[in-house]
Amino acid sequence: AMIGTIGKLLILVAMVSGIFSGLTFFRSSGLENGESEWRRIGRYAWFVLVTATLAAFGLLVYLNVTHQFQYAYTYENTSMDLPLDYLVAATWAGQEGSFLLWIVLNGLVGVSVIKWAREYEAPVMSIIALCQVFLLSMIVGLQFGVLEIGASPFTTLAEKFPTAPMIQAGVIPTDGQGLNDLLQNYWMVIHPPILFAGFASMIVPFAFAVTALWKKRYQEWVRPALPWSLFGVASLGVGIALGGYWAYITLNFGGYWAWDPVENSSLVPWLMGIAAIHTMIVQKRSGHSHKAAFFLTISAYMLVVYSTFLTRSGILGDISVHSFVDLGLYNQLLIWIL
Repeated sequence: AMIGTIGKLLILVAMVSGIFSGLTFFRSSGLENGESEWRRIGRYAWFVLVTATLAAFGLLVYLNVTHQFQYAYTYENTSMDLPLDYLVAATWAGQEGSFLLWIVLNGLVGVSVIKWAREYEAPVMSIIALCQVFLLSMIVGLQFGVLEIGASPFTTLAEKFPTAPMIQAGVIPTDGQGLNDLLQNYWMVIHPPILFAGFASMIVPFAFAVTALWKKRYQEWVRPALPWSLFGVASLGVGIALGGYWAYITLNFGGYWAWDPVENSSLVPWLMGIAAIHTMIVQKRSGHSHKAAFFLTISAYMLVVYSTFLTRSGILGDISVHSFVDLGLYNQLLIWIL
């Protein structure tokens, strides 16, 4: 269980760095002089977070590829007969792993903000860090008495099912439950990462909009935020299209989207994002419609989080192919939305 302990530690380190980075960026955004010491500390903390989450992701891939069935995630999502590409894709097939993928991509998006956002860097990063900490809390797997925070991807079978007879006898299973047959498709390898890249990029225009409201600078944020909006919407659009195609061809639903609320729940933020881009362009050209630009940009990311809530809180358990089991994240996701 050594690797699992390291994995849990890495996520904990990332979460602490995220809190620290957010606070130092927040402190820096209150100061007039641009290049403050606080901002530099915030950047370092963010790089620690990115490194820790990348390492944790690498460890999870390693557990899957080397068939470490003593870990619940590997046991539930892989099996001996899976080819290598599906063993890797299984890393984001489950609930905790797909959160980890989103967190890693979010971290890289943060790096792009540090590189290109210039005078907006500190306030925008403090908002991104806040959201990142919420995401990390979904997989940190801490327990305080009865209060559980998140579900760790590095939980062992013994920790997850302590009363199972096999576990009590000290037997480690020789094979896992495998990957759902419907997911054994090359789209599984490419569709989720592209979709999550879209989810992760949508955070930037959202953070710019919140910053503009916070700093009472209602006009200027649009120009620097637009490139991220365009990238996020393009990536989300491609991800949704691939998912729709996959559903149409492989899963034989005989039609796009109409069947599954989860498909629709990622389509709605995309539509909002498209509308937001139009209002941003109008504002950039004419200075009009900035209320609409705020409203749509903020709503688009809120709906990304809301769609996550629908998919992962267990609410849609009975009616959706995509729905994940409820890992007790209901309250955390609700707090984040609020």
